[in-house]
Parts: sequence; C-alpha cells; structure tokens
Amino acid sequence: MGGCCSNWSPTGKRLCALGSTTALCVFALALGLVWPALIWQIAKREFVLEPGTEVYKNWIEPPIDTYLELYLWNWTNADAYLTEKPHLEQLGPYTFREVHERVNLKWNDNDTLTFQQRRIWHHVPELSAGDYETDRVVTINPVLLTVGYALRNEPVFLFYVDGIIMQNDLATTPFYDVLVREMIFEGYDDKLLTNLLALLELLPEESRPPIDLPPYDRFGWFFGRNGSETYDGTFTIGTGKDSVYNTGVMRLWNGANATDYYRGECGRIRGTTGEVWPPWGRTLTGTPPSVSVFAPDVCSSVTLQYAEEMERYGIDGLRWIGTDRVFDNGLHYPETECQCTAEDVADCPLLDNGAMDVSRCKFGAPATVSFPHFYLANKSYLEGISGMEPNEKEHRFEMELEPYTGVPLGVRAQLQVNLDVKQYGMTLLKGIPEVMLPVLWFRQTASLTEELADDIKLILVLPDIGVYVAYALGALGIIGLVLAVYFSVTRWKLQSPPQPVEAKTAL
Repeated sequence: MGGCCSNWSPTGKRLCALGSTTALCVFALALGLVWPALIWQIAKREFVLEPGTEVYKNWIEPPIDTYLELYLWNWTNADAYLTEKPHLEQLGPYTFREVHERVNLKWNDNDTLTFQQRRIWHHVPELSAGDYETDRVVTINPVLLTVGYALRNEPVFLFYVDGIIMQNDLATTPFYDVLVREMIFEGYDDKLLTNLLALLELLPEESRPPIDLPPYDRFGWFFGRNGSETYDGTFTIGTGKDSVYNTGVMRLWNGANATDYYRGECGRIRGTTGEVWPPWGRTLTGTPPSVSVFAPDVCSSVTLQYAEEMERYGIDGLRWIGTDRVFDNGLHYPETECQCTAEDVADCPLLDNGAMDVSRCKFGAPATVSFPHFYLANKSYLEGISGMEPNEKEHRFEMELEPYTGVPLGVRAQLQVNLDVKQYGMTLLKGIPEVMLPVLWFRQTASLTEELADDIKLILVLPDIGVYVAYALGALGIIGLVLAVYFSVTRWKLQSPPQPVEAKTAL
C-alpha cells in the first residue's frame, strides 16, 4: 500500500488505498459485464453476407469440401416381375466432389441477396465402389411410368398415347437396363421421351395431354444439372445487415415466398440453404429449437429436431436430426398433414407415413422422397420389396452447428428417391407389382477441418478473455481492499490531537 501514498498522512493513505482498490473492483465488474457484449457487437459485423466479411468469403468460396455419394437400386429379378417380389441390390457409392459457385448476385434494398447457384460434380474413383464407367443398372422405365401417371385420369388421352407407344415400338419393355453413368449424369437416349416431346410440340397447346415431361431429349436422374445455373432455381436470402439473426435465412425461392406444390406451412419458404446459418450468440437458452433446411430437390424444407450435444476438434456443438416427423403426412403429427397433395383434403393422407409425394416438383413423375432404405418409414413400404436394410447409424439425416457463430460443423444430408409403381392403364405395365420402388439414394457430406476449427476456437475464446481478465482484476481488487482495511485498522490509525497540559498550582 506504499508507493505514491507512502509519504501521505494516515487519513490520506486510507483514502488512497480504499479508493484505488474499490475503483479496481468496479472496473473489473464493468469489464466482465461489458466485454462479452462488446465482442459480440464487433463479431456481428463478420456475420453479415457482404463483400469483405468472413461469412461472405466462406460462402462465396467454401473452404471445406462437399461430397455427394450416389447409390442406385438394381432390380435383380426384373425378368420374373410377374411372379416374384422385386429384389433390389444397392450399387455404389459413386462418389463426387461437389463444388458450389454463386452466380448472378444481386443485393436488394431490403437487406436481402438474390442469387443462383451452379453445382459442379467431379467423380472421385478412389472414394467410389464399383466401376462408374462400366457398371449397369436395371430399374423401372421412369418415362413410361410418368406418362401413365400423368394420364391416369385422362382415359381418352391415355388410350391414344398408349396406342402410339405400342404401334411405333417407342418402348418394348417396362425396364431400363443402362449404364450407371447414363442413369446419373450422362443421360440415356430414350426413344419414348424423344418422340413424345416431338409429338407434344406438334399438337396445339389446347389439345396437348397433361404431360409435364422434362425439357431434355435424354433421361438421367442428374442429367442437365452438372454446371447448370438455373436447375436449382433462384434464391433470395437475408444478408443479416438489418439483423444478424436473418443471415442466410430464406425469403424467396423463384421470386415467391411459398410454392404451390404443398399447402400451408409445408409450402412456405423457410429455413436456410444449409451452408450459412444465423448465429445465436449468447441468446440460446433451454432446449434448442428445430431447424429447417430448404431443399430444391423436394421443393420444400426439411425440418430437423434437436438431438444432442456433440464435439468436433475440441469445439462444442449441437446436433439436429431428421425424425419420423419429416415425412409423416399427418398420420402421427397433425402439423405435417399439409404435405398431402390430394386435391381434396378429405382424401388425405394419400401415402403411408415415411414417404412424401414430390410428383409436382419432379416433372409430374410419380416420385416420392424418403430416408434411405425406408428408414423410419411405415413397414408397408418394406413388405412389397426385398433388399432394404434400414439403419439409424447409416441412414440418419444430421446437421451439426456451433451455436455462437452458426458455423456448420458437419452435415450428412441423405434422402432416397422412389417411384410409386402401378399399372396406370399402360399396356407395358400390365402385371407390374404395385410397390413403392426405390431407384436411388444420395448422401451429401461436409465436415469442418482442423484448420478451420482453430479459427473458430479463437472467435469463441474472445468473449471469455475479457471475463477472465475481469476475474483476475476483481480478485486483485478484493485482496487489495482487504489489505487496505487491515492497514487502516492496524497501522493507519487516526492519531488523537494533542491535549493541553494544565499547569500545576504550587502549594
């Protein structure tokens, strides 16, 4: 307690010691309270999608690799389809490195950003199983099935088109037996598809049958998508400039805030695209809410439920998963009834739980989406076929986020495409088993690297540095205050003023 106070009077020393230690305690308290908020205000500037920020840099040029694993279902006993249950064999994975490019960016006055995305896939043989160039797959003819499904309520058109197909040998079998690479990206030269497109062009618009075929002369599940700027549509998302909690949040898709493929909440554009998430900062308390990822492949959002805490490279995060609620169709969760695509709500649900109708999203094909191997789906789907082995560890849809920053730590997005196989009045489909037939499933993965983890750890520790310093200063202040009180009582006592001495009277 010496120093500059050493030559002061006891009163001055007491005031100096008590004042300085009290000020140190007050400063420590203020620092502990203000520092996290100050760091958050500074950090929020980097969570805005605009040139120059870290979030924008990582969005425009993703620093981590994304991979797409594609599996095809091979119908092994197709030659006995009249008498045997379909047995399916899983082919793959055929693995591709997926590159995302953002194009045609436009910043809007309402703090939103409109853009399109180009996805480019590069085959990675060393991460694939089988031979992508020579493997073959047998599956149902999706074009033939789509024609029958589209005309199922148009008997006159169905009779006319079916007659053309049979008379001109546009198709001779209900199956495809094609190369895997054709079924995925290269496309298969389908005579039925080519001739139907030509026929539709010749007919007056008012006389055309209600068939919404893809605008391609070849069929492949990913044909026309590799490098396309337009296939995924046009996205409008929040930049976060107005509020950091709007960063990356979907506002519009193809210029609308809802699609007409599904009713009510199921058609509303919500969630994020899965790559940029708004940060929660220190506001997240209690059980985390569900999160939604908008998926152009199903023209809707997939809502995930909070599952558990997790850790990756020393970073604490949260994990969300796809549960049976995702494709429930209103059977167990009333809020999912809007997934039903029946014209009359009274006819809902059209499908058992576990598969969602995406026919209007997929050029009118009788397509549904489920989890791989019908994981979490109604057992009725499994009973009609063999070869499925649903497994939670392998087939669960997962999303992992660091909540303070909103940075994705890992993702395993996986869905299966199925075709609702029926005869639909088509000659070539007569006797075909009526089943929900899986045709492919995919897994999209991305995971935080250790290098990026180190950067995130630095961001996460900054709010605590000031708090730790405040604790240290507070401790010093309290120790100093105790010492000041001690010295004030023991050494810096107030001295009594001298008393006058009375003169003694001599006797």
